[in-house]
Amino acid sequence: MSTLAQMIGSAFPGGPSCLCSPDEVPVVGLRRRRKLWELPHAYHCALIGTCLPVAEMRRLAPQSGFDVSNMSDYSLHTVVVGYCENRCALTEAIQRFLDKRHARAVARFAPATDAAGISAVWHESLARGEDIPGALWAAWTHAATDEDVGRDIHGGIHMLSHQAGATARADLRQLEQHRADAIRLRAETDALRRDMSAARQAHDQAVAALRRDLAAAEQRAAQYRGRERELAAGARSLQQQAGLQQRAAALAARVDLLERRNATDAQRIVHLEGELHETRAELAAAEEALVTALGGGTATPVCGRDCPPGPALEGRCVLCVGGRSGLVEGYRKLVEHRGGRFLHHDGGQEESLHRIDAAIASADAVVCQSACVSHGAYWRLKEACKKLGKPCVFVQSPGVGSFARSLSALADAAPGEQVVRISV
Repeated sequence: MSTLAQMIGSAFPGGPSCLCSPDEVPVVGLRRRRKLWELPHAYHCALIGTCLPVAEMRRLAPQSGFDVSNMSDYSLHTVVVGYCENRCALTEAIQRFLDKRHARAVARFAPATDAAGISAVWHESLARGEDIPGALWAAWTHAATDEDVGRDIHGGIHMLSHQAGATARADLRQLEQHRADAIRLRAETDALRRDMSAARQAHDQAVAALRRDLAAAEQRAAQYRGRERELAAGARSLQQQAGLQQRAAALAARVDLLERRNATDAQRIVHLEGELHETRAELAAAEEALVTALGGGTATPVCGRDCPPGPALEGRCVLCVGGRSGLVEGYRKLVEHRGGRFLHHDGGQEESLHRIDAAIASADAVVCQSACVSHGAYWRLKEACKKLGKPCVFVQSPGVGSFARSLSALADAAPGEQVVRISV
């Protein structure tokens, strides 16, 4: 006996008793919906994997008297698929669950009276990406589904699983890259903040030292001037006058030197304060660039009233078509920060393409994330903008930084202009 057979026997001790009796074998020309055990066994793996969640398998199996506590998800899937050939407590429970879960899809397929009708509804559901598990269950169990349509559906769901797997792997790789970039940027920002803090502390210490030196120099200058007055008043004789005058001149020169030094020190203080202002401005710009790179939207300007706000939209309504769903809030903040209003359409991913014309008509300008929309949405948007005279910017990268540059491009775009393209 094989390992799989032993596993089935231990988890489902009533296995042999689940075989269909002769009067339960499907009959050609059946006019009611087919049951799970009446379907070709080649369909069971794809159907269970697509329509029945693992959590439901683990819930239904014990209710039907089976012990699956020590089985992995894959082993449980394999065993359940093996039992789908036969009518038993487990397959009847699965039949009831899938009928209830996908009742709306079954109702959508019910009006079809032949294989061509089933195929049309199936391909429409596949093209829209709407409730694929429900469509699969309703199509395969429909009485009008023949062998050709069944194979066509099997091929479509098989290729869809490959595409979904490839997309998931690509998204995971991109997520890991974003995480690594975020860690690196945080480390660089922390180091920059430490350096700026140390520079600020050193600057403050230098300014304090210079001010102490200036105060001491002014005190010494006051003392020298007092001594000069004392010597001038005490010059009583002609013999002492020459020496006193020379000494006074020397003291005056020294005072002049100290005053020049004081002036130089004051200029240096002004220069250092200017450098401190520039350093703070650079720190604020670095923090704003970090927030933008992390996809958190535009940072609030912290460099004072002289910080340039970027091109003002002056109440214009900007429509963003496509883009990543996780960055939509960042796009919105960029537009609102520049005084504009924001609209969004996902480019046909979930929202209907029929709504895109109304969205374009309501907007003053359009930003198209061309890498994140379908070909149909791309050409429809391009023609609509040309017809309505709306300026349009096409962006290849869906990042927040590219979106910010597209807003700057929109500020200079003429009505109906569509030649602007932001590549990164």
